Amino acid sequence: MTKPATRPRPPAETVRATTPAARRRKRRPGRVIALLLTGLGGLVFVSVLVYAVLTALKPVAEVLAVPMRWLPSTFEWSNLALPFTETPFARYFLNSTVVGVSVTALNVLTCTAAGYSFSKFRYRGRDALFVIVLATLMIPVEIIYVPLYSLVYSLGWVDSFAGLVIPAGTSAFGIFLMRQAIDGVPDELLEAARLDGAGVVRTLVSIVVPVVRGPMAALALFVFMLNWDSHLWPLLVASDDDHRTLPVGLAAMQANNLGSAGVPMMLVAALLAALPTVLLFVTLQRRFVEGVTASAGLR
Repeated sequence: MTKPATRPRPPAETVRATTPAARRRKRRPGRVIALLLTGLGGLVFVSVLVYAVLTALKPVAEVLAVPMRWLPSTFEWSNLALPFTETPFARYFLNSTVVGVSVTALNVLTCTAAGYSFSKFRYRGRDALFVIVLATLMIPVEIIYVPLYSLVYSLGWVDSFAGLVIPAGTSAFGIFLMRQAIDGVPDELLEAARLDGAGVVRTLVSIVVPVVRGPMAALALFVFMLNWDSHLWPLLVASDDDHRTLPVGLAAMQANNLGSAGVPMMLVAALLAALPTVLLFVTLQRRFVEGVTASAGLR
């Protein structure tokens, strides 16, 4: 009998070079460089935030002092009340909150329902309609502002919350995001719900929504941040203080408070305006990451 041929063993150096420890050692320099660059970028952003906070609490004479001073000689805590006493900042903040929450709720509702339709229903023209929805992503939103303003004006929605909320009540990106997420819901779950007598709405609420809560949270965060920072459309459709949102209100405050005297007030207003989006991201961070990875098929 002939002995079976044995494979030659690879050299010891090759074995050592392909072990997990060796691969980690090879990746270590690149990882260190990436961490250093990330830390440097984070330090730059944090330094700007710290400088803004410290400058907001400086006396007016030290705001534009040369050479620049990081720490104020005395902390002027009364500067924190300036946006509320000198301008209708509280009204701007309330308007942005009402508009942001309403637009976010409408987007989550409409985009989830549309994504469910495009993902789990079969009807003529479904795919063509979805392609048309995606094609709208290539159209700059500024192009449609003139006909959209004409429509809003004819409906009597200028200087009203309806004109701020309803035109932004859905988005092609949100429909795409939710459609991709709902694609991952097993059809067997939906079929079991139908066999139990559940209708379309009950199936969506009881079966689909609990599974795609992560993508819904990601969509809510995207929409809220985009709407909170929106400037051009609120500037066109809301010209009075009763309906101005924060970006438009901050621009008006800056135009009326030039010079070093208005810098602390503007910095306080800007920091307060950024606070809701930061808190929302910190609260929904885990859901946001889960939602993005789930919609991208990385689960």
